[in-house]
Amino acid sequence: MRVLSLAAMCAWFAFIALAQDQTGAIAGSITDQDGAVVSGAVLQAKNLSTGATRKTTSSASGAYAFEQLPAGSYEVSIPQLGLRFRAQTVTVEEGREKRVDIHVVDASLNTLGEDRGYFAGLNATRATPKGPAPRTPEGKPDFSGVWWNPRTIEGGAPIVLPWAAALMKERAANNAKEIPRARCLPDATTLFARFGVNQVVQTPTLVVILQEQDVPGYRQIFLDGRAHPKDLDPTWTGHSIGAWQGETLVIDTAGFNDKSWLADLPSMVTPHTEMLHLITRLRRPDLGHLESEVTFDDPGTFAKPWTMKTILDLAEGEDVQEWICNENNQDVGHLVGP
Repeated sequence: MRVLSLAAMCAWFAFIALAQDQTGAIAGSITDQDGAVVSGAVLQAKNLSTGATRKTTSSASGAYAFEQLPAGSYEVSIPQLGLRFRAQTVTVEEGREKRVDIHVVDASLNTLGEDRGYFAGLNATRATPKGPAPRTPEGKPDFSGVWWNPRTIEGGAPIVLPWAAALMKERAANNAKEIPRARCLPDATTLFARFGVNQVVQTPTLVVILQEQDVPGYRQIFLDGRAHPKDLDPTWTGHSIGAWQGETLVIDTAGFNDKSWLADLPSMVTPHTEMLHLITRLRRPDLGHLESEVTFDDPGTFAKPWTMKTILDLAEGEDVQEWICNENNQDVGHLVGP
């Protein structure tokens, strides 16, 4: 009996060893433009075959690791605002560790108030109340409430055309000194501001989003069945119309000018053309969360459409406060570049 048990144990350990040999790892370190280690950076590895994602955070020494990954191709990215890094494709082999050292560039000057800790905090999870999503008298999910800034769940991997890649490289080289936000111009093309809180006011025919830290500080989504105007003039934030598809509000936004940057992205320096077209899918899975899935389509900039997923936590007890960008705007004097 003991012999059988020993044989069974040996077989089991052999099976475990075989299973372990069928996985690999990606590991390395993260440094910045000055060669200093970057701690607390959020990294993501996405399996390009299955779409499964894994996340990890760099240690105090700048080290990171994705362990026990099934063999295959992975897209390694940093879905965190404030750190510029072009996603890399990494091949994981069974029983091997792939060394990938990552070099990032700060999207700001990493000064007090806009340092790495601040940007990392934008993606922090906040405590939310439990319970089912509320509904309107018409039976639709009710998105009303005050919400913290969106947290990136999946940043997507836009493949830009050569002209856009060259411009992004130029913007990165000059520390993004021309970024519109620094001059109090609109920051986001998506519906929710990336900084501060956002308040959603929902009626059967109109949804209004009040943004605490962006200009002009609001978005309108028309739900009355209208189409986009035929003579739509290009604007910074576009024109939005929406319709319900079951529990999801699908919002179509078009009519952008080409002056804004896609600062919604971790790179913060991606351009776009007037062909930019956004499809946003909003869901409220429970009382404390609002999910947003945005598909960016701009054939003048991207090789194909791509999707970014975010989630917003309910900000109980918070209100949208007054925010005037032009007052005490000290960014411009600190923006430097060749």
